[in-house]
Amino acid sequence: MKTKYLYVMGAESGAGKSTVCLGILAQLLASGFTADQLAYIKPVTQCVAKQPVALFCEQRHISCKDLGSLIFKKGFSKDFIDGLTPGSDALLAEVLATIKTMSNDKAVIIIDGVGDPSVGSVVGVSNVTVALSLSSSVIFVGKPGIGAAIDSTVLCVSFIQLNGIRNIGIIYNKIPQAVMPEIKKYLTKRLPELLPEVTLLGFIGNVNDSADIKHNFDAYIDRKALLFDWLKLTMPNPRRNTT
Repeated sequence: MKTKYLYVMGAESGAGKSTVCLGILAQLLASGFTADQLAYIKPVTQCVAKQPVALFCEQRHISCKDLGSLIFKKGFSKDFIDGLTPGSDALLAEVLATIKTMSNDKAVIIIDGVGDPSVGSVVGVSNVTVALSLSSSVIFVGKPGIGAAIDSTVLCVSFIQLNGIRNIGIIYNKIPQAVMPEIKKYLTKRLPELLPEVTLLGFIGNVNDSADIKHNFDAYIDRKALLFDWLKLTMPNPRRNTT
């Protein structure tokens, strides 16, 4: 079985990447993938607090590693520059090895990024570097708004594209319901003009309850469009459900 890697990056910390990861895992289960065919990992992080997506994986018996091998603790960048940590190649190799150890017999691995696409560049292990090393598809999670949201998206996605990643989808998250129609109208109109090679996958309302996003992700993001049209997954073979 060839593993499909899906890397979720965001406009900034707190953009709602982990929420999107949770929703996609729920869609995969609802589409017939079994828990033992899936995995979730956050290989690089700045935050060590357990996220709802990790609890979801534990409840569903999905392989999960929410604290990877590289944690950007305070002072890590200075230590790296001063030569007090392993070099870029060693750090990247360790991150990739952590991901690869979860790949056996997995159809899909969801990789939860840290901060914006360039985070980690200082040590040579940015989100984009890791995604490119895995030939991963990328979902970029944009922030709510119109002008600033579009500007941020163009900046971040252009950086992703510049490094050679081509299969990029965009989801906007944490949008207040009162302005959802207006934001959808203007972003749907303008974004394809600026980023014609990128797929706009949908818009998620400002939902704080992980249980709600787990059950209602389909209401925001079309499952077929994301998993099968864009990500190019094939329907899973019938297997015994281990959940």
